[in-house]
Amino acid sequence: MAKRRPEKSTLERRSRLIFGLVILLTVGACLAWPWWQMGRLAGAGDADRAEAIARAYLQHLHAVRFAANPESAKQLKQFGSAEGEPEPRLIRLPPGAPGQPQEPPKGLKGLEQDAVAVFLQHAEEVRLSRAEGDTFRYVRALRSTQECLACHEQYQAGELIGAIALDLDIRDRQDTLLANRLILVAAGAGVVAISMAVFYAIFRTMVVRPVKHLKDVADRVSEGDLQVRSEIDTGTELETLSDALNRMLDTLAKAQADLRAATEARDAKLDELARANVALFEANQVKNKFVATMSHELRTPLNSILGFAEILLKAAAVKDDPKLARYARNIQSSGRMLLEMINDLLDLATIESGRIQVRCEKVSPTDLAEIACNMVRPMLRESSAALSFEVDPDTPLMRTDGTKVQQILYNLLSNAVKFTDEGTIRLTVHPVQEDRVAFAVCDTGPGIARDQQLRIFDRFTQLDSSFTRRYRGTGLGLSIVKELTDLLGGTVAVESEAGQGATFTVVLPADSSPAEGRTPGDAGPDEPAERTADTARSTETGRP
Repeated sequence: MAKRRPEKSTLERRSRLIFGLVILLTVGACLAWPWWQMGRLAGAGDADRAEAIARAYLQHLHAVRFAANPESAKQLKQFGSAEGEPEPRLIRLPPGAPGQPQEPPKGLKGLEQDAVAVFLQHAEEVRLSRAEGDTFRYVRALRSTQECLACHEQYQAGELIGAIALDLDIRDRQDTLLANRLILVAAGAGVVAISMAVFYAIFRTMVVRPVKHLKDVADRVSEGDLQVRSEIDTGTELETLSDALNRMLDTLAKAQADLRAATEARDAKLDELARANVALFEANQVKNKFVATMSHELRTPLNSILGFAEILLKAAAVKDDPKLARYARNIQSSGRMLLEMINDLLDLATIESGRIQVRCEKVSPTDLAEIACNMVRPMLRESSAALSFEVDPDTPLMRTDGTKVQQILYNLLSNAVKFTDEGTIRLTVHPVQEDRVAFAVCDTGPGIARDQQLRIFDRFTQLDSSFTRRYRGTGLGLSIVKELTDLLGGTVAVESEAGQGATFTVVLPADSSPAEGRTPGDAGPDEPAERTADTARSTETGRP
């Protein structure tokens, strides 16, 4: 079951969410201070109220004490307390013994006990208050001054005479505070709602609708309609974007028209090239057929010439006459050179036709090396170079196309013989890794410069291409080696320095079965497009 993709959030939803959060946080931050200030002012009002009641109570006590007669004191007691206010409680503290601190009276608890302890420890403290539920508790210290010592001579200046304690009922004040805070929250909620509504209307008109219109235009363009145009008149950047989109569509429509015209012209050129290619292919087929036919036709009389030249060399009359013997050898060497060129041309024709296939069989690398060396030895009659081969005993038997391996070794050895007038030519065979075999042909010839090593495997390539060149040949030998090696699934490399000889190394798989039945036309994307042919050689040349 296909996994369902999550629904994407639209720009409108995200903007509403972000703006709502911002407005909510802003309003909340703005309301936090009034909320806190209301609570602080209410608490300060409770403290001021308690302080006023305590002062009035203290004045009332002094008024009663200093009344002119008992009747006046009695009347003062009746009218001294404020109506509706709680009656304060007077806490008296005995004076301290000489040299001893004052002791708090027994029976105190709660805030009164805490306040008296604080007043005794800290002379600068004069009041202490605390809100407990619906009650505001307040305690005020009464300390002796110079005026107080006249009546309270047993106390010392600054000593704690007592304290006034009272409890205020703050339920009405809390209800009022709650109502004010609810009004504040309701006002904030209204501000948030109105802001969101105004923002939604503005954002939808100025942003959402133009963006949706642009999306509709883009969808129609993606469907292939290049005539559609965007129409936005907001006076904002979106209108600028709309104009840029229209200009882009105009340019795209023009480019499409130009591309259509170029495509039609290209198709006409391709048709013309296809017809020319067919004509070239037919001409190439005719050329290949002509080369193959003429090669076969030329080889027949040429073989006869070589045969008669060999008979002449064996005749007693020619042997006794050095001049005639030289003429006969010239005929034989020139005929062999011409036959080799004809065979190379026949190889080329077979390569281009792609009629070659790989046929694998079990072969011995030792036999392959020995046969290749024996085929090349007749060419050493005109050279003083020494030919030898060596096969590593650990070299395994190979399953490959032995004829093509012989062709590779023959071309490498004959190439070495051609360029090595004196010195040594050595063929070595040894295993590489676990499943590959390396054939290396090393000579002491003139060598190859590094800048020329990249093109020696190209067709018809010779290092000396002048008409007075010293070395003969068509320049196809190494290209045949390269293509046969690629066909068998191997690699070929050269190591050489100018004046120090050359070493050609061919590495082939010990088992070429995967390449069996493959032709040059079956080359993969990373392989050469053409392969060489396995061509039968004339028995007069001794080549396979």
